[in-house]
Amino acid sequence: MLREKEAVASMRFTFRRAGGPRGMSWAARAVVAVAMVGGVTAATAGIAAAQTGSGPAGGTTALVVNEAFRTGFGKVLVVHGSGRALYTNPNGCSAACQSVWPPLLMPVGTTTPTGAPCLGTAPHGTRLQVTYHKLRLYTFINDTGHSVTGNGVAGFHVAKVTPACTATR
Repeated sequence: MLREKEAVASMRFTFRRAGGPRGMSWAARAVVAVAMVGGVTAATAGIAAAQTGSGPAGGTTALVVNEAFRTGFGKVLVVHGSGRALYTNPNGCSAACQSVWPPLLMPVGTTTPTGAPCLGTAPHGTRLQVTYHKLRLYTFINDTGHSVTGNGVAGFHVAKVTPACTATR
């Protein structure tokens, strides 16, 4: 923000209207100044995004999961932001199945999930689905809040946090 103000303060412009010594009107000067400050702000935002590894100008990581404690299950993976439990199914999940078990997808433009060890991705149409221990992650539409009601349903198991990064059930 300080660099932006310094850049704007150090810019000096002289606008003159052709055919007259008075220069541009006050309104025209204001429009040009706003456009230039907006450009500096946009450039600053792009640089900041590149430095933090987020946004279109920067890296491709995204925080998609968190670890949380759930009574009766211990430490499990949950969706970042909502806290909904995540599940795996070693047998996979068909398109019809996904209406009940929505896949956890990476945000558009990102490729590397973060939030827990052993995360990865697998193709899902034109997007990437988040995996844990090489098993795809899903939510369950009947879960509400922090419930874990899908464990054991149709071959799905809550994604419990484990120390070693190998394919497990």
